[in-house]
Amino acid sequence: MVLNQLAYGSVYSWSILSAGLQSPTSSFALGRDEAGLPFAAAHALVFLGTVLGGLLMSRRPPRGIALLAGVLYAGGFLLAGCAQGRGDFWLVLLGYGVISGVGLGLGYIVPTTLLQRWFPSHRALAAAIATGGFGLGSVLSAPLTRLLVTHFAANPARVLLVLGGLFLVTTLTGAAFFHNPPRPAVVPAQSGARGYRPAQALRTRQWYLLTLVLFFNTAAGISMLSVVAPAAGSLTGLSPTAAAALTGALGVFNTVGRPLWGWLSGRTGLMNAFVLMLASQGLCLIALSQVASPALFLPLAALVCLSFGGGFATMPAAASEFFGLAHAGAVYGLMLIGWSLAGIAGPLLVSQLAAHSSYGTAFLVLGAITVVAAVLPQLTRAPKAPRPSV
Repeated sequence: MVLNQLAYGSVYSWSILSAGLQSPTSSFALGRDEAGLPFAAAHALVFLGTVLGGLLMSRRPPRGIALLAGVLYAGGFLLAGCAQGRGDFWLVLLGYGVISGVGLGLGYIVPTTLLQRWFPSHRALAAAIATGGFGLGSVLSAPLTRLLVTHFAANPARVLLVLGGLFLVTTLTGAAFFHNPPRPAVVPAQSGARGYRPAQALRTRQWYLLTLVLFFNTAAGISMLSVVAPAAGSLTGLSPTAAAALTGALGVFNTVGRPLWGWLSGRTGLMNAFVLMLASQGLCLIALSQVASPALFLPLAALVCLSFGGGFATMPAAASEFFGLAHAGAVYGLMLIGWSLAGIAGPLLVSQLAAHSSYGTAFLVLGAITVVAAVLPQLTRAPKAPRPSV
């Protein structure tokens, strides 16, 4: 499962490829706002993949779903890699943004749900392990992407052709080992409600509050990661090579944040953990807007990534605690519309503010919004048990 997530986590290395696509010496020479479109489109389509995957998980064996996810994700990369220049930018949008975006969502939800089935007594930790590989993916892909961008400087889209071939092998190999537990696991008693079907969960205000929490927690981190390489260069003068190394380093914190917050949330409570995650991200982003030193940029950006990654480990556990484990894949899959919307709104907002003002202004606005959003988890309490279906 971790092998598959390594491939899907490469999406967080987009800022390196984005910098290559913006280079005036490349065949694309895109503007800042244009370069953010494929990344935003991919995250917009994640929701379709997670909903489809969540529904299929209750009806089909996980292996076939994981195989389909790998084909879509890698196939989108391969298609995008065929683009020759600015006139073919639509291929990058279609391949990376649309096809790979759906495959990303489909591939993400399967291990996240499957490991909770195997370890129902340790839902947060199981989700942390499943999503930890996702965060680690950017650590491993960042230096490779930087190397390929340098090699294919005239046409950076060729990077996607190489990565697509690599990911096709890794995702299909990993998917071959996916299977459900040999017998139904005993779900321990939970403090919250159990047994919500997706339609029942959608009729509760808690589903919408949790989705909003996920939206703001995701928007903070994903928006920063979408521009971190060019932003670090603009604000602190980091070279492209050093900025690529920074992107890889932040992937480590994104990965570490998942088990860390999975563990901390068991002690603070799930909603209190989200208050801390949102507040810390917001304050660090505000501080980043004033930073001119690489020595300060890294630790602040790292703290943002710790909490950003932690949200993806903590929210699946919150969904299963609030709505039960039986339909957790479908319920959480629907909640990931928050991830999709954050992937659209956040990077586009940051790209627009950066294009018309500066990266400092973009981080300041994003940080202020995230600090205000820290009140939402305090308004969220577990719903009562659902009424039996008639």
